[in-house]
Amino acid sequence: MASTSNITQAMNNITLDDEEEGGIAFDIGEGGVNAGVDNNKDTKLCPVGRFLVDGVIDFVAMKQTLAALWRPGRGVYIREVEPNLYLFQFYHEVDIKRVLEGSPWSFNKKALIISRMQDADVPRGVSLNNIDLWVQVHDLRVGFMTERVLKEVGNYIGVFVESCSKNFHSIWKEYLRVRVSIDVTRPLKRRMKIRSSGAEWFWINFKYENVPTFCFICGIIGHSEKFCSRLFEVPEAEITKPYGVWMRAPLMRQTQLIGSKWLREDGVDGDWKAANDGGSGRNTVRNNLDPRN
Repeated sequence: MASTSNITQAMNNITLDDEEEGGIAFDIGEGGVNAGVDNNKDTKLCPVGRFLVDGVIDFVAMKQTLAALWRPGRGVYIREVEPNLYLFQFYHEVDIKRVLEGSPWSFNKKALIISRMQDADVPRGVSLNNIDLWVQVHDLRVGFMTERVLKEVGNYIGVFVESCSKNFHSIWKEYLRVRVSIDVTRPLKRRMKIRSSGAEWFWINFKYENVPTFCFICGIIGHSEKFCSRLFEVPEAEITKPYGVWMRAPLMRQTQLIGSKWLREDGVDGDWKAANDGGSGRNTVRNNLDPRN
């Protein structure tokens, strides 16, 4: 057994320079560190998500609900990385694209923020503060119903993603639609003032489609006015509610949930597709939760 004096001498000889000067460089690509990697586990097919909630999520019920909403043709494996951080493994680009483009999704009225990972990402390092929403732009005047205006409006609301392909299919529309990436740590925008050169200002108003719960006091997504921090900072008599239910666009669809048919339980490919082709939907869980909000 090593003596105490020998251990002390060895500790004194340790330097941090060895860590700074060491390291191993790998070649990425064919024949390199990625050789033999299973393409079914492509990082870009594995988005990460969290719910806008402070409490605990029922993991089993959540999996059933989301699988029923998404109905992925090649299935999905859902893993809990840590409390309120989830990894969703898809097996085809068609499925993940449909899910991301169909957001926002929710469970028990709690919004899911979901984002793709890139090759260098790890689940705990992905920023999950943005949610994509369709926003209806009302009260645009003739001459302002253009793609250029919609891009500027989208970047005012958040970050412009795209405009609806049907915006300009008819002579007149009550509103135009724009998809925007919104920072959930910032208040929603209610309206915007615009004008043409030399003309008077006028207001355009926004309605959010399938918007999750948001506060009528501070305008931030993720909590109602009953849980707003301003209640502890401002006397109740001085509290105002500049935001309201009028910012919600009418709900357009509802779906009955039958989820386990599309769930994978082991995260591997195997014979899942063969077992589910033409499946009867047995062993499913029926749930009448409102799927969108």
